[in-house]
Amino acid sequence: MATCEVTVLNTGTKFSVDQAEIILDGALARGIRLPHQCRGASCGTCKVRVVEGAVDHGWSLGLAISDDEKEQGYCLLCQARATTPALQIEISQAADADNRRTIELSAEVLSIVSLTPRVKRIVLATPADQGFTYPAGSYVEVMVPGIEPNRMYSLASVCREDGLLELFVSRHPAGKASGFIHDELRMGDRIRMRGPFGACRLPGGEGPVIGLAGGTGLAPVLAILEEALERGAEEEMLLLLSVRGPKEVFALDRLVKLARNHKNFQYQVLVTDEDNPYTTQPMLAPTWIRQTFSSLESHRAVIGGSPGFVKACTDTCTSLGLDPSRVSTDSFVPAEPHC
Repeated sequence: MATCEVTVLNTGTKFSVDQAEIILDGALARGIRLPHQCRGASCGTCKVRVVEGAVDHGWSLGLAISDDEKEQGYCLLCQARATTPALQIEISQAADADNRRTIELSAEVLSIVSLTPRVKRIVLATPADQGFTYPAGSYVEVMVPGIEPNRMYSLASVCREDGLLELFVSRHPAGKASGFIHDELRMGDRIRMRGPFGACRLPGGEGPVIGLAGGTGLAPVLAILEEALERGAEEEMLLLLSVRGPKEVFALDRLVKLARNHKNFQYQVLVTDEDNPYTTQPMLAPTWIRQTFSSLESHRAVIGGSPGFVKACTDTCTSLGLDPSRVSTDSFVPAEPHC
């Protein structure tokens, strides 16, 4: 099989990948940490400039890279495959400082709870001898039997000594993997997974923190804020959970507990489509942001949800003075053609 020698000019890092495999997947499998987040062509974190060599760009929604950028030599490592024996690239940002190697393991399903008609909480137990650890904001790649490609789910839990992991899994229309998890997965079953992946973290520096979560995008946002609070963070933290209807509100028990235990933490539930007991009137997250803040210059933000939600919230926050370098995001798109 033809291989490609990849050189990261910024760092001097070199590694080989098979030309048939996605460059980022090959790097991670060999313990090479490169900037990445969604691995679904929606966030742009893995965008690099190809200085020498060529790639097949693969599939893309056009959210994170334009045709003009491709013509200028840019590619997304999460989709691109090398088509030449050598490739030289320049990365635009540093890789996550956390250098934990991704591992593959089998986890036991301990609990399956319906939180809403569309969302289930899955609790998994990882083997003690695997030593699976991760920073809050990470996600795992779940291997669903007979379904390709593998699915990515953000971890809703903070890393624990007992090795338990928590996922929020939303059912998608015609979704094969989410349908399997909702309808066929049972307590005691074992599922294979790989991780940790991702670079969504609490942005560095000082200042109040705003967490913006659309639906199950709550998982990484809640985990990041919860970890910071457990470590003694004293900054004011405000988390917004945005859902379509009142029946889709979930994880209130954790939000209430955090607010009770930490005076610097508050939360707000926003329902976008209908009258509800949580807000005075339905509204979208960007509207809520503008009504709540006149300026975000001193803030930091963690945003999780669909690409549209993440982009709308990010654009609104930066228009209110939030420094883009103080925004960390986690956005995912359903796998093609069904999730």
